[in-house]
Amino acid sequence: MKLRKKSQLLVMVSVIAVTVVFSAISLLTYRLYHLAALEEQGRMAAEMVRLAVTHEMSEGHPEHKNPYIESLVGQTSLKHAQIIPSQQVIEQMGIDISGRDAVRDLDLNVISTGVEAQELIYSDEGIRFHFTIPYVASARGKTNCLNCHDTVEGAVLGAVSLEIDVTSQFYRAIMNTVLVVLLFLLFGLTLAYFLRRLLKPIELTTDELNHVVSRAEKGDFSNRMAKHSNDEIGDIADRTNHFMNTLENSIGSIANDVDTLMSHHKFTERDNLLNTTVSVVNTMAMVSSFKQVIETDRTLEDVYVRFQALLEEQFNFERYSFYELDEATQGLTPVFASGLPDERALWCSKDILSQCEYCRASRTAHMVSSFGEVKICPSFAGNPAGSDETLYHVCLPVTLSGAVGGVLQLVLNEDNRKSIEADLPVLQAFVNEAAPVIESKRLMKSLKDASMRDPMTGLYNRRFLEEYIDTLISSIHRRKSQVAVVMCDLDHFKQVNDTYGHEVGDDVIKGSSTIMTNTVRSSDIVIRYGGEEFLILLIDSTEEGALMVAERIRTQLEAHPFKVSQGSICKTMSLGVSMFPPDNDDFWECTKYADVALYQAKETGRNQVVRYAEGMNANE
Repeated sequence: MKLRKKSQLLVMVSVIAVTVVFSAISLLTYRLYHLAALEEQGRMAAEMVRLAVTHEMSEGHPEHKNPYIESLVGQTSLKHAQIIPSQQVIEQMGIDISGRDAVRDLDLNVISTGVEAQELIYSDEGIRFHFTIPYVASARGKTNCLNCHDTVEGAVLGAVSLEIDVTSQFYRAIMNTVLVVLLFLLFGLTLAYFLRRLLKPIELTTDELNHVVSRAEKGDFSNRMAKHSNDEIGDIADRTNHFMNTLENSIGSIANDVDTLMSHHKFTERDNLLNTTVSVVNTMAMVSSFKQVIETDRTLEDVYVRFQALLEEQFNFERYSFYELDEATQGLTPVFASGLPDERALWCSKDILSQCEYCRASRTAHMVSSFGEVKICPSFAGNPAGSDETLYHVCLPVTLSGAVGGVLQLVLNEDNRKSIEADLPVLQAFVNEAAPVIESKRLMKSLKDASMRDPMTGLYNRRFLEEYIDTLISSIHRRKSQVAVVMCDLDHFKQVNDTYGHEVGDDVIKGSSTIMTNTVRSSDIVIRYGGEEFLILLIDSTEEGALMVAERIRTQLEAHPFKVSQGSICKTMSLGVSMFPPDNDDFWECTKYADVALYQAKETGRNQVVRYAEGMNANE
């Protein structure tokens, strides 16, 4: 039952209950009071008759009692009065009772019990109040009943019976009752009016609140409530409206920001804003988690295996292939494929292996789909002549260092082409996030093949930096990210060679490089810059994160013991940090800034991390 019906039922029941209860109480009280008044009136009249009869009989004039009683009847509302002797008095006095009025059962009961009684008699003549009191023998007072009656003290000699006409009083009581009921009915209606006025704002507020919340559950935060009162109910409306404004602004802003980051969904008025935002955030979380996992993979081959598992387990693709661009031959090299017929090794013609220009996705650097045009790319060979099934393809270019470095190809039939439209934006997000990791892994692999490593430590050398820096700068600018440049130098390293020999010095160099490599991420780069000097590039790092990593390297090295012939020694390191491109758009200038910060760390006590700041050049 809705609140409106409940409130209406409450008002109705309250009015009826109040009217009935107060009317019943009033009627009962009025009746009891009226009967008590009639009883008192009858008692007084009966007592007067008894006293008058007793007096006449004591004076020796018993014949006077009947005229006296007859004179009373007809006065006011007294309609009948009668002295009823007991059987004992009738026998003793020889009273002739023939021709007398019939004796009622109530009178006989009073004579037998000695207790007064009353009743209401309804007849065609009207309504009469019948009241009877016992006539009790007594030797006390002015009249001694025992002088005339052969009886004992307290014996009932008879009864005095009266009938009072209460018809007019009865109808007045009815009128008064009707008036009382009408008054209480008026009170109930007034109460109902004020209850309705009190409950109406609550009803309207709850209805509107239910509507606003139900719309919010569907992602529509644009509905607002009207304020129907200036009390706590009105405060609920104000607070709800403020809350909905906050939700609309915050969730809408989050949705638009996430939409910009993901670049795969455009909100419409029919979208559920809340559900869509949650879906996009969940997608981002999955993509971010996937990126974190592949960042820690050891080799590029491990990344490809994981990406292949993603295609099959997450997206349920059965036919697909991935190609790498060989910069030396400018051809596409197959990395992995699935669902190929036994007689074919590629989903495309072999021309793409020698010249990437034959691949439309590689040439245009845009997604290519045959959904609208089956023969959009002539190199696709999935639909040979006489084939019973028409296959479609979607090719996603993988951008590395600002250019196409690979192509992911999906092959679909008529049944599963419809579901790909919802999966493509999410898959594109995975590809975009995996691209820098693939780029980093590929670059590390190529650099390893080129032997650009320091033979003693296994770290990249300075030549690697000179070869790699253009690629790194292009990637950073394209992704609008930043790199922390950390210049490191062992404190008093010359003393180690002079005191313990070059063999111990080599151990210190190798141990220090191990500590730095284990501290940074696999996507970060540690370079032996020269002698005891190292350069660390923290990719996609914040300034706070860079300082934290630098401090962790410093403390771990300080706590690490290096064995010497006399036992062990500990070494410290000074580190300078700069940020590219926030500090300078020229990477080599940022490297100099890190070196200046390192010099500042040396000059101010060594064994510390110093962030480059403007003015340090002058101090140098």
